Amino acid sequence: MVEITRLHGFKMDLRYGSFNNVTGHDLYCGIQRAFVHKDALPKLKKAATLLQKEMPGAVFVVYDASRPIYAQEALRKTVRGTPYSSFVASPGKGGMHNFGLAVDMTIADSSGTLLDMGTDFDSFERCAGSVGEEDALASGRLTQKQVDNRNFYRSIMKRAGWTPLNSEWWHFNAYPSKYVREHYTKFEL
Repeated sequence: MVEITRLHGFKMDLRYGSFNNVTGHDLYCGIQRAFVHKDALPKLKKAATLLQKEMPGAVFVVYDASRPIYAQEALRKTVRGTPYSSFVASPGKGGMHNFGLAVDMTIADSSGTLLDMGTDFDSFERCAGSVGEEDALASGRLTQKQVDNRNFYRSIMKRAGWTPLNSEWWHFNAYPSKYVREHYTKFEL
């Protein structure tokens, strides 16, 4: 794992290091340090370079990166038995965060203002991902500007080699999950 906390073009807002998250608990004891697998680092740097070219002065705001298994269990416990249980991978199998090969982020412009993505991080609304955007746009739940912001973000990340998760605008994987499970080990803490 490599630390990205002070990486140029990134700012930390690790939601699981605060009480401002879906669990309502500070899972990281207030720590605002983020790590990714070393194989994800070049893709993050490329994304930051692309962002600077297209939106000078903007930065990525990191909500989560690698995630220890104990935090995965706390998240899973929050949704266990609810209609949202499929949103959080089981700790046994692990999600891409548990391998250090996923990031949850957004973009802040040069003044530090977050781009409006239409939902907050960790929203369980259908419109939180691309899968629900068309209906949300038609109903007025999302605006065209919010969808444009998401598409801009997705474009940057895709060109840097990341794959979006269709249920969460903030989540990107460095590699397909099948490949990760065959070639990497979970991040244990």
